[in-house]
Amino acid sequence: MEKKIGCVIAYNEGHNNYGTALVGYSLVKKISNLGYDCEIINYKKKLSIKQKIEFVINAIRVGEAKEIYNRFTAKKIEQKYPHYAKGIAERTKAVNEYKSKKLIPLFREHIGYQNLNEGSKKYKAVVVGSDQVWTPMSLPNKFYNLLFVDDNIPKIAYAASFGVSEIPAFQRKATGKYLDRFSSLGVREQQGKIIVDTLSNKVAKVVADPTLLLSREEWETEIADARPNEKDPYIFCYFLGDNQESRRAVNSLKQKTGYKIITIRHMDEYVAEDESFGDEAPYFVDPNDFVKYISNATYVCTDSFHCTIFSIIFHRQFMTFYRFANASKTSRNSRIDSLFDVLKIERERIFNGDICSVIDNKIDYDTVDIKLNEIRNDSLNFLSNALRV
Repeated sequence: MEKKIGCVIAYNEGHNNYGTALVGYSLVKKISNLGYDCEIINYKKKLSIKQKIEFVINAIRVGEAKEIYNRFTAKKIEQKYPHYAKGIAERTKAVNEYKSKKLIPLFREHIGYQNLNEGSKKYKAVVVGSDQVWTPMSLPNKFYNLLFVDDNIPKIAYAASFGVSEIPAFQRKATGKYLDRFSSLGVREQQGKIIVDTLSNKVAKVVADPTLLLSREEWETEIADARPNEKDPYIFCYFLGDNQESRRAVNSLKQKTGYKIITIRHMDEYVAEDESFGDEAPYFVDPNDFVKYISNATYVCTDSFHCTIFSIIFHRQFMTFYRFANASKTSRNSRIDSLFDVLKIERERIFNGDICSVIDNKIDYDTVDIKLNEIRNDSLNFLSNALRV
């Protein structure tokens, strides 16, 4: 019997980001479609006090102090706002049900780093991807960079993202070292290719996000039984950041059109102002429900990379908002820029102060689909060739 492919995906128990779950599912599905038996490598470990301190220090050094603050204050905020805690519990239940059906049956659990390393030896190859698996904050865990994988086992990156435009100076040597261990390197953004080509002795290829590997027809099949069943026109909003200018812009679109706003609140953090934003704000929404809300919307407004992707797949009229200041060293806007560039989508789709006079402008989806099919086929060829090791 041929050895299995080990898959390392972005997965955290209780983490409710829809894009992350859909990316993991899409990658595993496409590897399976190529004829391989997949296992998702699930790593569990108990951090020592020293490791926890090192994690916090590293996060602060790479500019992610806000992320640490949010983690430490999450429980206090839930205690302060019981209705919010109840809503998050509903969302977690919905997402966990999706994971139980789509991901967890493929899990192979490894407890402790030694068991993780030993377990890697049984695979034909180990694939990591996609999403922001190589952020500077994740470097010390030795998991997403596949440092745990035995030297003799081929290591493949598919659409891996650093999430930032540059690696902090103090991490560049270590980053180049782990990149050199890979047999095939597929990255999600052009900026990621520049990082790989500069810091390592390897040459990376820019490939499509795993969610783009599935066609519109395949996604329609996936969401056929999803819960949303809206009959009236609506504006779907999915904001991960707290920028209030984006909310004001959407409200102006509502005033112009008269369409209701359906929004998903408090994804990355509690945003007090969002309690009064939107006409409907469901919590019991799983990843397929999320995709269906996008597919049926008249307009989509978002600061999310994956919400933008699904808006494109389903030919929606949409507006994307930058979530980060471009000057910020933790900015992750490059993935939006890269997506628009490769699909030849006009930058007017990135909010620049006006929404009502832009969002109805025709998007040449015929041209976008031609380009998307080219990129999808090229990316599947890369993945197929990488797995033939």
